[in-house]
Parts: sequence; C-alpha cells; structure tokens
Amino acid sequence: MAAARDRFAARGCSVVAVCQAQPEHLAAFLSRKPWDVPVVSDPGRAAYRAFGLERTGWLTFFRPKVLAGYLRGLARGYGLKKPVEGEDVRQLGGDFILSRGGAVVYEYRSADPTDRPGVGELLAAIPEVP
Repeated sequence: MAAARDRFAARGCSVVAVCQAQPEHLAAFLSRKPWDVPVVSDPGRAAYRAFGLERTGWLTFFRPKVLAGYLRGLARGYGLKKPVEGEDVRQLGGDFILSRGGAVVYEYRSADPTDRPGVGELLAAIPEVP
C-alpha cells in the first residue's frame, strides 16, 4: 500500500493503516521499519468492530491458500513473529474507502489473514470527485 501511496494521492485520497498493536509496540516497530503512510494504533480493536470485521477460526491458518500466502511472505523476507501480548492473530482485516463526508463507498472484509484486494481494485473503487 505504501508503494501505491502516490497513486492514491493523485486520485485525491489519503491512506491510513490501522493496527491492533499497543502504541509503544507500534512506535518501536515503526522506528525499525518506517512506513510511508500513517499507521495508527487501535489496541481495543474499536475500528475493527465498527467496520464489522470478524475473527477467524484456528483451522483457517491450515488452508492451502493461507499457507501459500505465508510461504510467499517468507520468500519475500517477511519473518514469522510471535504475537505481541494483546494482539489477536485471529482478527481479520479489511480495506475501506470513505468519502470526505465519512460514508463508506467501498468495503472489502478479508476472508482469511492473507486475503486482501489489489491496489488496482482499490483505485478503481475511488469515486470521481468533481
């Protein structure tokens, strides 16, 4: 998402990432691996609930598609890490586009931990603004 930030900005959009890490854990992570987009902490997962994002079951992690997604991540250099206290590895994410007035104009709720829409799909969902 950070790599496509300029493409979103050209369409008049700002990108923000929401994570469930505690603020101090997020700050430590970002000091080691800075992101090009703002990342906010939601340790109580209020935004996740507000957007209707669900939790998955443990068996989801053993689905071939999910295992393949994790293997692709490992091949790209992403290591497996132990969850930080308070983080819920079963919490599913999502991608949302909001209008300037706060209305949801696009929503994508992940079906599993590796399920995300592509940048092209997100860009196509941005409404034209006069």
